[in-house]
Amino acid sequence: MITNVNIRKIDKKLLTSDSLRNVIIEQCGLRRIKFPRGNKIESIKLFDNNFKRIPRSIKNCKNLEHLDLEHNRIKHIPRFIAQLDSLRSLDLNHNRLKLTESDVRHASKVKKLSIGGNNIEKLPENIGILQCTNLNLGKNKLSSLPASFADLKQVHHLIFYENEFVTIPEEIAGFENLQHLDFYKNHIKEIPDFVGNFDNLQYLYLSYNEIDAIPDTLRNLKNLTYFYIHHNKILTIPDWIVEMDSLERLGVGYNKLISMPDMSDMQSLIELNCEGNLLEEFPWKLVFKPGMQFLIVRDNLFELSDEEVEFLQQPHGVVISL
Repeated sequence: MITNVNIRKIDKKLLTSDSLRNVIIEQCGLRRIKFPRGNKIESIKLFDNNFKRIPRSIKNCKNLEHLDLEHNRIKHIPRFIAQLDSLRSLDLNHNRLKLTESDVRHASKVKKLSIGGNNIEKLPENIGILQCTNLNLGKNKLSSLPASFADLKQVHHLIFYENEFVTIPEEIAGFENLQHLDFYKNHIKEIPDFVGNFDNLQYLYLSYNEIDAIPDTLRNLKNLTYFYIHHNKILTIPDWIVEMDSLERLGVGYNKLISMPDMSDMQSLIELNCEGNLLEEFPWKLVFKPGMQFLIVRDNLFELSDEEVEFLQQPHGVVISL
């Protein structure tokens, strides 16, 4: 591992060891690197350097499984990437990727593709040929999806963090394998009913949007474990939330909530964040709920006596943020 050292290039003689499996060179201003033929390297991380293109000598890494070139200046994905049969993960977050149809073809075989933070405004029409199961498109400028995106039904991990969506696009309605869905920091106004059909969904992140209601269809998400919908405009939490037996962490802070259902019997719940609302009653039962770990309730309207505050500051097995 080489980090935070000012170097322009690394000679391939330093990469010839038969025992070398991982190469990590971070924050070095590196522009050139030569990988020798016949190497056994499985993972390359060239984070935050000065590459304008993916080094061509990487084609010599026939055993390469993970390639991380995050925070460089790369614009395109070269053809030889498609020839790396062992490559499973490609991380090009925070580059200058144009993402043309050729780029999509060259990256079509990888199972985990991360291309966030590239200021991409529109996805190519052939995006549906990707074979990835994990797709990170966060921190771009997307507001819609091409029709072929609907073909990516194998995807189970999908990130649209910090884009420009006003609605959750219908192109993902058939994604029955989804386990993780992230639309943090968009401009979404409502949750479409089809989200309730994602039977395998475990993580749902919808915070920092403009949502004013949680639809009843979400009660079908029996495997939901994390549900974060803070910083929206929600007025009420539906009573059926207490039926979600798998829910461990619920974030509903900074909405417009006046009341909350009694969640003290939710068997899996370990964290509730309801700060920054209009709640007048303190959820006392959650203080004594078995397994409860975090209760964040500050910046609400309820008033606690000095004795109550002192009591809550004592150890109860749960961290309480007032």
